[in-house]
Amino acid sequence: MQSRLWSLTLGNFAIGTGVMIVPGMLNELSTDLHTSPAAIGMLISAFALTICIGGPFLASWTSAIERRTLLTGALLLYAAMHLIAAGAPGYNTLLAARMVTAVGAALFTAQAAATAGLMVPPEQRGKAIALVFLGWSIAAVVGTPIGAYLGAHIGWRPTMGLVGLLAALFAAGVWLQLPRGLFVAPMDRAAWQALFVNTPLLLAISVTAIQALGMFTVFSYLALGLKNSIGATPAVISMMFLCFGMTGVIGNVLGARVMDRIGPVRVGIAAMACMLSAIALWPFTYGSLPLTVALTLVWGLGCFAVNGAQQARLVAMAPPLASASVALNSSAIYLGQALGAFIGGIIVSSRGTADLPLYGAVPMALAILVSQLAAKMARRRKFEGVICES
Repeated sequence: MQSRLWSLTLGNFAIGTGVMIVPGMLNELSTDLHTSPAAIGMLISAFALTICIGGPFLASWTSAIERRTLLTGALLLYAAMHLIAAGAPGYNTLLAARMVTAVGAALFTAQAAATAGLMVPPEQRGKAIALVFLGWSIAAVVGTPIGAYLGAHIGWRPTMGLVGLLAALFAAGVWLQLPRGLFVAPMDRAAWQALFVNTPLLLAISVTAIQALGMFTVFSYLALGLKNSIGATPAVISMMFLCFGMTGVIGNVLGARVMDRIGPVRVGIAAMACMLSAIALWPFTYGSLPLTVALTLVWGLGCFAVNGAQQARLVAMAPPLASASVALNSSAIYLGQALGAFIGGIIVSSRGTADLPLYGAVPMALAILVSQLAAKMARRRKFEGVICES
């Protein structure tokens, strides 16, 4: 069964590569399209906001569709829109293409996690979901650095086209490897009502949005920040993304190994602590390549582990609501990404890149506090439930 999960992992690799190549090619996109870095940041915000708003509705509207058909179709849409984006005549067309591309990402990322939960026993669910999200880490360690390098050397258009071909290839893998007849619980009004009255669950989902806000306030403009702080060339920028992705994979694997033993809450808090420490210390990297590399490695260690931990946490908190909570959590990821890219764009336009870490560290610290509060409320609610039953 685990071999079949790898098709979902590779699908997330294609999704993650397509999402993260825009920050990596920010300088090239800005120059070629004759727009400001903040305008390129809006490509990130628009993409993320489309997923944020559309994700829950898409999850509800597609809950009756068999999972293999849905996930294959989502990847094919993602592939087609990347090919269209590669031929976009200007900024506005590219912006519209990225928003439609986001529909494929919204469907695949959330439903891949929910589908993985259907394919394994409950005691293996955390590890399975972490394995599926390993695709995002692989995208960071391979896809994003190569995308940034190719964007600088062959242009952003061919690079977009290559991502489209990759997504089409992995769509075939999903179709061939996933078993037939997988369906999630129907996403009816009662499921959403049950979700929205579950305060600990909603708080846990808010952690995802808050930490993503802190993350993408800085990460969306990392290529520009590296250029300004250490005079990074395209090759150095690619290497920084490679360092980020390498420890992203390590962090995700370590998180998956201990997830079912120490729990997803502790894994998530440890991951956010890594990111907070790196972002808070980032101002000290100015002019220092070694320190920049060191903090990039620490930052990457937590970045992708937190996503797998959050998904596993939500599934464990309320298994019957997993389809709804995972969909809303995906929206939360992209809400934070959209707000972070938007706020970061305002800061970059008015104050430059030097102040970005401050605006990223505060939400990250808040996310850790909210995560602890949600865990405490969940324990209290479970205890009260036991008392009532007895």
